Amino acid sequence: MRSITSEHIKENLMKQKDIFLNSEGNNWFARNVSTVAGLNLPDDDPLLLEILDCVSTESNSKLKILEIGCGDGTRLAWLKHNFNAECYGVEPSSQAVKAALTKGISVQQGTADDLPFDNQSFDIVIFGFCLYLCDEEDLFRIASEADRVLRMPGWLMAMDFYSPNPRMRAYHHLKSIQSHKMDYRTLFTWHPVYECLTHKVRDHRENNYTDLQEEWVSIFVLRKFKKEFII
Repeated sequence: MRSITSEHIKENLMKQKDIFLNSEGNNWFARNVSTVAGLNLPDDDPLLLEILDCVSTESNSKLKILEIGCGDGTRLAWLKHNFNAECYGVEPSSQAVKAALTKGISVQQGTADDLPFDNQSFDIVIFGFCLYLCDEEDLFRIASEADRVLRMPGWLMAMDFYSPNPRMRAYHHLKSIQSHKMDYRTLFTWHPVYECLTHKVRDHRENNYTDLQEEWVSIFVLRKFKKEFII
């Protein structure tokens, strides 16, 4: 039987964002750094391919892009190099932040519920596979912060675990953390300025269609713009 230590009790009392800021963010970075380094961009990154579709429609020659949960900044560095984009990131892992800075990307340690940027700062806001590990009670704040820093018109996109009905289970790597699956589009699409233009559901590992709901991952692209309604 696993013994209950004071450290386990402390973890269960902490918010998930604090656990990631203090330790698990660095653990995640260590587990995934070699996999990320081996990616052939953009082909191995389905979310990046969707970003490229959005970038290609923009006339702004100097797009400002924010990625929340940006890891070591690999995706942002590719966008900066290939499109001369002005790229920023927020990431809970201090080690990932250091790695991103070496790539010339402006990344700060932090979490999605408190973005250190001015209102309407970005043309594109990206959630880099992080929403499923956020504290449920912070989701309203997270949506509000993303909307606050996103310009009008602007693009908001994410790749994350998907379920048409909210589901929760213990995080595989640390049982004191809960993993949440839901339709994260609904954090934004309830509001009339957001329209979902792309929603793709694929297998988590194979990036193809599957009937196994536990493997579903969603990529979505939302457009934020003022609509003209005919009465």
